[in-house]
Amino acid sequence: MKPDIKSRRKELNLTLEQVGDLVGVGKSTVRKWETGDIENMKRDKIVKLAKALRVSPSYIMGIEEEQPQIETLPVKKIPVVSRISAGLPIYSEENLIDYIYFATNKLNSDKEEFGLKVSGDSMDKIFQDGDIVVVEKDSIVENGQLGVVMINGYNATVKRIRYKGDQVILIPESNNTNHYPQVYGKDDEVKIIGRVVASQKLF
Repeated sequence: MKPDIKSRRKELNLTLEQVGDLVGVGKSTVRKWETGDIENMKRDKIVKLAKALRVSPSYIMGIEEEQPQIETLPVKKIPVVSRISAGLPIYSEENLIDYIYFATNKLNSDKEEFGLKVSGDSMDKIFQDGDIVVVEKDSIVENGQLGVVMINGYNATVKRIRYKGDQVILIPESNNTNHYPQVYGKDDEVKIIGRVVASQKLF
């Protein structure tokens, strides 16, 4: 690809003399570069001319530069709910508050995701009040992972989940010392709603 040195010079409102002064050659030499009468330029002149015209040396040499490949991520429209209550569908009208568009390649295309608005400060080391956590519904929550869990039919909560024998321990991640781990056993109804896979702020 032949570089259009003349057009580039005019874009910058530079004269032949000005370019020549910047490179250290006469204006006749610059004119010959523009017309292609001089094809074999010295390396130092290529570098100086590129700097004068604010282009890359590859451009001066007529080498077509590869454009960086921009990775496009799949985008999913995810419903956001204010809470999850027993006996009430997750996406009921009174629960549904918004939709977010989430771009990531980490979501499992075979799983259903929803957003849950964080309320309170029990997880404020990770999520702030009002943040949206993206939850992979019906996903297995491994020991130590973040999950959304419903206990004994009460509103679901976001906590770090640990298992110890037949016990489920919900661990807060809070700067508020009034929050402490909650331990539930076989006599409690523990329902794992899903695994937290991401978070997003709404502005």
